[in-house]
Amino acid sequence: MEGTKVEPRPEPAAATQTSPTYVDFLCYTIDPAFRRLDENARAGAAAEFKRLLKNPGGKLEIRPYLTAGFRIDCDFFLWLIAKDPVEFQTFTTTLWKAAIGTYLHARYAYLGVTKPSPYLPGHLQHFERGPATDPYAFIYPFTKTHEWYQLPVEKRRQMMIVHNEIGHKFPGVKINTTYQFGLGDYDFMLAFECADPKEFSDLVQRLRETEARLYTAADTPLIPGVKKTPEELIAALAL
Repeated sequence: MEGTKVEPRPEPAAATQTSPTYVDFLCYTIDPAFRRLDENARAGAAAEFKRLLKNPGGKLEIRPYLTAGFRIDCDFFLWLIAKDPVEFQTFTTTLWKAAIGTYLHARYAYLGVTKPSPYLPGHLQHFERGPATDPYAFIYPFTKTHEWYQLPVEKRRQMMIVHNEIGHKFPGVKINTTYQFGLGDYDFMLAFECADPKEFSDLVQRLRETEARLYTAADTPLIPGVKKTPEELIAALAL
């Protein structure tokens, strides 16, 4: 699904990517034992967690999303954004040392990096343009088959043009494409943002019918989340 959504007009020269940006999607569940702690212990741990989410230190941006009720293997995920991937490790180890860290179980971690697209040079990803504005995000790792990479570039480009044309029919869905080659188990790490989850579902359904779908080797798990402030996330998780 790489490049399934593009902007109708070319990016301004000043907005094109000048250096890579890294993302990390950290997916967690919370041990139910946390909710059995006394009220003071829970309140102190929740306050510390909130401070860490709001002020993680370094040059790190964190976007929290609630997944509880959508999947059983993940209660929430944190979309981390930085220019240096070491920021992700610093945050993770700091979280381990926090009171809440003892009760968090990491389920997935998806590292990715932005690169110039071979099909849309100069395109700036939506998350690089400013804060998230849509309530929903769907994180979506996937890998292409070996056969895909043996196709002539022009053949691949033509199939992606079809993807782009379909994507334009769903203007409320924004795509963020990052690359996982050598960084993880997948080829790509995508994050779709939208206001209407049905529109995203309709887009995915249409893309299943395209020729490029024949060259998808793996594309699970797909994890949906609802954007929350740190305060909202803590309240929703009953911390």
